[in-house]
Amino acid sequence: MHTMHPRCSTAPPTMTDHLPMWHGWAVLPVPTQQYGGLMPAPRGFGVDVFIGAARDIGDHTTRELAAAMADCSDYQVTDPHGLAAVEVRLAALLGR
Repeated sequence: MHTMHPRCSTAPPTMTDHLPMWHGWAVLPVPTQQYGGLMPAPRGFGVDVFIGAARDIGDHTTRELAAAMADCSDYQVTDPHGLAAVEVRLAALLGR
């Protein structure tokens, strides 16, 4: 699910990706679009990735997520249950 936020004067436009959870794993949305159901982030957009209560994420999911976020200006992983490994893996794949 994607949510677009209106642009304010000091921040780039932002889109939010909500990844569903399956048996504790963050997974890609239903594959009806590119990158396993994710829309590619437009160049210059920020991306908020919400992973909910997921406790882990697979390598394939991380690679597909990074491919969808390749043109984003910045990203943030919202992980209320402490899945900081997602942010580390994305940073490595995005070269940031």
